[in-house]
Amino acid sequence: MILHELSSLYDRLVDQPDISEQIPLPGWSEEKVSWAIVLDVEGAVKSVLPLGTQDEKGRLQPLEMIVPEHDGRSGKSPKAYLLCDKASYLLGIDAKDGSANRERSRVLHHEVLDACNDAGAKAVLAFFDNPKAGDAVSEGLVDELVKGRMMVFCLEREGNFIHEHSAVRSAWTDYLERAPSDDVEGFCSVTGEYGALARLFPQVTGIPGAQSSGASLVSYNFDASESYGKRQAYNAAISKSVAFKAGTALKYLLGKPDRRIVLGNTIVTFWADRAAPREERLLADILLGRSSAEDKAALDVVSNAFSEMRKGLPLSQFDNNLGFSILGISPNAARLSVRFYEHRSLGSIAENYGYFLRDTAMVGVERTSMWGFLLQTAPLGKSSNVPSTLVSRSFESMLRGTDFPVALEQLILSRMRADHASNNKWDMEQRAAALKGCLVRKARRRGVELTRKERFDMALNRGNSNIGYLLGRLFAVMERAQQGASGDTNATIRDRYIGAASSTPERVFQPLMRGCQANLGTLRKKKRGLSVKLEREMDEIVGRLFPGESSLPKTLSMDEQGAFFIGYYQERCDLWRGKTTKDEDVAIENHTGDSEEEQ
Repeated sequence: MILHELSSLYDRLVDQPDISEQIPLPGWSEEKVSWAIVLDVEGAVKSVLPLGTQDEKGRLQPLEMIVPEHDGRSGKSPKAYLLCDKASYLLGIDAKDGSANRERSRVLHHEVLDACNDAGAKAVLAFFDNPKAGDAVSEGLVDELVKGRMMVFCLEREGNFIHEHSAVRSAWTDYLERAPSDDVEGFCSVTGEYGALARLFPQVTGIPGAQSSGASLVSYNFDASESYGKRQAYNAAISKSVAFKAGTALKYLLGKPDRRIVLGNTIVTFWADRAAPREERLLADILLGRSSAEDKAALDVVSNAFSEMRKGLPLSQFDNNLGFSILGISPNAARLSVRFYEHRSLGSIAENYGYFLRDTAMVGVERTSMWGFLLQTAPLGKSSNVPSTLVSRSFESMLRGTDFPVALEQLILSRMRADHASNNKWDMEQRAAALKGCLVRKARRRGVELTRKERFDMALNRGNSNIGYLLGRLFAVMERAQQGASGDTNATIRDRYIGAASSTPERVFQPLMRGCQANLGTLRKKKRGLSVKLEREMDEIVGRLFPGESSLPKTLSMDEQGAFFIGYYQERCDLWRGKTTKDEDVAIENHTGDSEEEQ
């Protein structure tokens, strides 16, 4: 399925006038080139120049060029590439294999260019026939060249690259046509057509964490993966044509910043079933959880789309029937591991994303994204610490509308006990939203109709009687009382006790409640309005916690712990953000009136 869709994408890209020139034809590939060897017409090295463009940080990024195909090399005597290769093959700069690599490159260039009547081709052959050509490179440059970046040739004064000369291109095409073929033939598992099968899948370069020489999407390297006596990619039975198209399309996607989303060590790319730039930009915004639009008109369109998804409405300004492929991969040395793959219509993706937005909606949380939630599971909030398996399963749940992985809830609770959400001001709100999403979706997916006593709303639900939710609310009230009585302190009860309170409440709540009574006594003297509010809030919560002779539970289940932090966060928002001095005055008046009626 993946190879079929990538192969189809290649055919569409070749037919697009605005993109076709960027897409290599069979026999060619797009590579990142960092150096140019400048030759005179006699083949002498005049200089070695760096190639590239500066990025935002001033670093030189390699140029992307279409060069004679780099179709992967392996074994004890890896083959050379024509007119674009590493310094080891072109200059022989390699203490171990340099001379052998350069000799293989010399033989290849003579086979291809001997009959080519081009000044650049003749200069390259003269360069290879000179065994001391590499001596012209300064010693200070050798350390840079041995890092293995690609190099090309150009002629002095003319300045154009030799591999782009029309005569050289024709010579390469002729060589490919007359080259002896030892291809294994068979039926392609993708197209069903009979033809030459690929021995190796094209290498994809430039992926962080993978080998610098590239990584392959289809690869076999040990006997346990092989069957029926077939070796390497022959086990997959992919035609050379499909392998080239799929590999080229994948390299094209991963080379485009707007099609490449990095999530930890997982790279997500996507493509539509037809050319649809507006829909593709919207899907990127869905995956990132935010709009990347710059002008106001585009921003308004995206904002309207997010509003429609949040309300469960179909998209009004986009093609809901357009199919999309979404691929998540991660590097594994010389291979690419497929973490997830989805092929869905934009309407289906938008519907499921709307469920995600509603499930995780939380008061005070302006933006929710799956990646933001995943970062809350990582120690120190580092993206590299997010497990790749959790990334794939979480994004699958968002795109498919299925349950969030249990590990997401477990890890967020673990981080709460470890750092108390004190690293960043947004940690608590993000974690509460993620936990709410896990609990709400779990209930809906099982067809459970929640009553008001069981429901988790966007804001504080005073009717919720979940034991964990009530304890979380109570903890927030006690923290507010401490803050009001003592002001800013080095460590609050949240810093010291929230982990134990959320897991083993019986052990810590009794002493905390005694301390809270002392804080309320102080508040009665300093801030009477606040003390009245907090006492009323505590009376309401405690009255529901102990309706009879019940006692605090010894432990809370994982879902109850999640409810604890939801209740804590929502009560905290209600206490800290939702009240004013005027509210406190009204509370005092009401409290006085109640007292008079009781008397």
